[in-house]
Amino acid sequence: MDIWTRIVTWKLPLFQLVSQFPRPPLGFAVESAIIAHLLGDPVDSVMSMLLTLSMCQSRAALAKETCVAANVELIDEEYERTWKGLAIILVSYDECGKSEEVAELCEEYLRLSRHPNFEGEIRHIYEETASKLAADRQTRSLPVFIAELLFIGGWLIALLRAASSEPSPTNWPQVEAHSIAFSGLYLWVTSAVVAGSVIGASQTEGSIPRMLHGFEYQLKEFRGEAPARRPSACYREETGWCKTGQERAIHGGVYSWRPIKWRDNLEMFGIGIWSLVSFVAIAVAVLYASYFPAAILSYFVPPRGLGCRHIPETLMLVVWLLSFAIECLLERWLQKKKLFWAVFWKDVLLALTNISIIIITQCGILQRCSCWTAWGLTWLHLPQLPNVKPELMHYIRHIAPAITFTAILFQFVFCAAIVWRYWDAVRVFIQRDDGISNLPLKYQKLESRRQSK
Repeated sequence: MDIWTRIVTWKLPLFQLVSQFPRPPLGFAVESAIIAHLLGDPVDSVMSMLLTLSMCQSRAALAKETCVAANVELIDEEYERTWKGLAIILVSYDECGKSEEVAELCEEYLRLSRHPNFEGEIRHIYEETASKLAADRQTRSLPVFIAELLFIGGWLIALLRAASSEPSPTNWPQVEAHSIAFSGLYLWVTSAVVAGSVIGASQTEGSIPRMLHGFEYQLKEFRGEAPARRPSACYREETGWCKTGQERAIHGGVYSWRPIKWRDNLEMFGIGIWSLVSFVAIAVAVLYASYFPAAILSYFVPPRGLGCRHIPETLMLVVWLLSFAIECLLERWLQKKKLFWAVFWKDVLLALTNISIIIITQCGILQRCSCWTAWGLTWLHLPQLPNVKPELMHYIRHIAPAITFTAILFQFVFCAAIVWRYWDAVRVFIQRDDGISNLPLKYQKLESRRQSK
């Protein structure tokens, strides 16, 4: 019964939260790989999303520069909609693996902006394409909020249940405290899902290529250069207009997995090797911000000190770090054709390894006397003993909640910091298709003043 209670308390909410992680619709294999990569390699998943936001931030800056060069007034109400619309078009080309066309696209926009019919005809082509791309991008807010609430609520329920219980030979609050510690190992999922929900995902595999192909056709048609054959799925497939499936996933179609980042040319985004290293450091810090609270929570459970439960907790951390190390080796040396399935099975194997560790501990393998006596170095700390009960309940009612809430707060502060750092990228991803700014009016004015300076 206790096992089922702990499964319902935090493991099922965890799976529900993971299920809300956005997955570009590039086929069942790719969607499965995204979830496996998230659970099997959180360092690379978080790092890749930071890289995605940084790349989008670069495209937003390029879009703003293009708008300024096209003499779009910074204080003009059309400026916000124009640069965000142009930025989402540029980002969509990146997603299709056609980053090399972005510079030419901006140059063409500058040329066309000087055309006499730009306001009457050409602007409409850009705005319609941007609106369609914005409408196609699915950014979840309410489902993610509910899933986050259920996951964090599981922690609160476990704390309240442990704090209100009375230690006895049949009721061990220490077990509940250790269960809370194990759930803390996956606290990084809260940040990862929030970041992923901000970036969002397209609703169908063919929607972005279809819109961009039609966009190019309309521009060529305006210039009198339109080919005889109109845009179609068959035409795109025959000409290889856009990468599909696993190949598209490798070349930028998946935001939480950038497998060619170590050998790709990211200079066009202003991203160098040290930027990638900083993303790795941040991702590792997020992971450790989940591990340390878990280890500290287990440390203070009587008998205090390093105990049996630190072994599986540390082992899970090592598995995740090892997964990232293997990921780097595969990305650096393996051929692209073999990369997808190699990473897929690596992630599946290591994700199942950590899940197996949780299952084994859940079955009670650590509920042995040696674990409650610090490997025989102290006496058996039964919860109902007079010299154990006060210390145990003080820890559960005062120390554990403080550690738990601090760990949760760190994750949300991290999310807020990422949004602040990549604010323009966030605005590109979450922009509305009706052209109305997602900023309140007073913030729009502040943003316009900042841009004009």
